[in-house]
Parts: sequence; C-alpha cells; structure tokens
Amino acid sequence: MKNIKDVELFVFDLDGTVYIGDDEIDGSFAAINELRKMGKRICFFTNNSSRMHTDYIARLNKLGLRTYSDEIYTSGQVTCEYILDNYRGSRVFLLGNERLKSEFELYGIELADEDPDICVIGFDTSLTYDRLYKFCGYVNKGLPYIATHPDFFCPAPGCPMPDIGSLIEAIRLTVDRTPDIIMGKPHKTAGERLAKKYNLPPKKIAMVGDRLYTDVAFGKNCGFVSILVLSGETTPDMLAKSKIKPDYALEKVKDIVSLIK
Repeated sequence: MKNIKDVELFVFDLDGTVYIGDDEIDGSFAAINELRKMGKRICFFTNNSSRMHTDYIARLNKLGLRTYSDEIYTSGQVTCEYILDNYRGSRVFLLGNERLKSEFELYGIELADEDPDICVIGFDTSLTYDRLYKFCGYVNKGLPYIATHPDFFCPAPGCPMPDIGSLIEAIRLTVDRTPDIIMGKPHKTAGERLAKKYNLPPKKIAMVGDRLYTDVAFGKNCGFVSILVLSGETTPDMLAKSKIKPDYALEKVKDIVSLIK
C-alpha cells in the first residue's frame, strides 16, 4: 500500500467529496485548511467542463472555503492545454456551453463552426440537435476527436443529467467513432498534467473522491495514492463488490488529517 504520509499534494473531487449541492460535507473545509497548515498542497479537480475554473473558485469561496487560482483544475483546462501542446493554431468545433467556450477563448484557442481542424466534445448544457448533428458530420469526415471527460451522467436533483458519455455513445452509434483521446478522470492524460503542473512524482500525489470508477480508478491509473470517501456515490456494499480497490477507504475527508498526524 502507498503511504499517505508521503503525500505532498491532495487532489480533491468536489461534489460528493467536499460538498453535496450547496452544503459542506461535515468537517471537510476544516480538514482541508488543516492540511494547508501542515504544509500540504491542495487541488480541486473536476471532470465537469460546463463551468470555467473561475466559477469553481467563486463557488468554493461563497460556500466558505477560501480557494486560490492555482488550486483549481478542470477537464476543460486539461483539454485546452493539450490542444495548445498538440494542435496549436488549430480551429476547434466545440460542443460546449458558453462557459466552456469562454475557457477556450481564455487560452487563446480559436473556435470555428465552419471548416474546423479538430472536434471537441464537452459537457454542453446548451446542446441543440443541429449542433450535435454538425459535430457528427465533422467526426464522420475523420477530424481529430477529443472529449473533455467520459462521465455518463452528472448528479442532479430528481434525476441524473445526461453527460458527455451518453453523447459519446450516441455519436458512436451514429458514425462508428469514439474519441481519439479523453482528458478527464480516470484517464492518464490529466494525471500526467497534474504531476507536471505541480512538479511532483505520482507517489507524492493523492486523489480523493467518492467514485470508484472515476476518482479511485484515476488514482490507480496514474500511480497516485487513491483515497475513497464514503460521503457520496459509493456505499460500503459497492466497495466490497468492486474490483477497483482504493489504498484508503474513509468515511469523510475530515478523516484524512488523523492519518497524517
């Protein structure tokens, strides 16, 4: 088992891990501040690409957890950085809402509805059928095809909200293509960029989250310390039945502190 005491950077999922909706999960904010006092670095990493990184900073500050610009990382940001490294100067047809478009524009990436060079699918909460059909047309022509993350749904009141994974399946069934690369958890690209961003080896990084197949799998795939918290989606019964096993399984984020002291 990897040792949690060796960790210098704690990467936290958000919904179900740090908060649920607009409510802090008991003791999580105090625990994160305690980790900071202990000299640990903090990063909040989310697959949700329907918001800019600045939106998450504002949200956490509003909820009562002081958060700084270098402590947020999203699948949208990972995608922008990947494009700048591998497709700089390319014109992007983006299936994404206005907040994701603003993120791309902030990175200086040119968006184009006509004659693009690559296609990117994000969590498009403003999706129209016409744009989905147009996206399929470009993908069918063989343009490079990137997804910000693979989640099938996003938790929402009353009923889960269809997320990128559902649309990826629709596109696959329509034009027989899947993304050439997927950026978010549990895929390794984001983990490699996290290690580079914070200049740390994987064994010095911990991924903390409530989902086995994204958060914990991400930690395992990237060589991070993997920490499951049972405050969100995963139940003890789900953990017992799963082939994906975390290095640590805790009730809540606040339980991390006692393992380090």
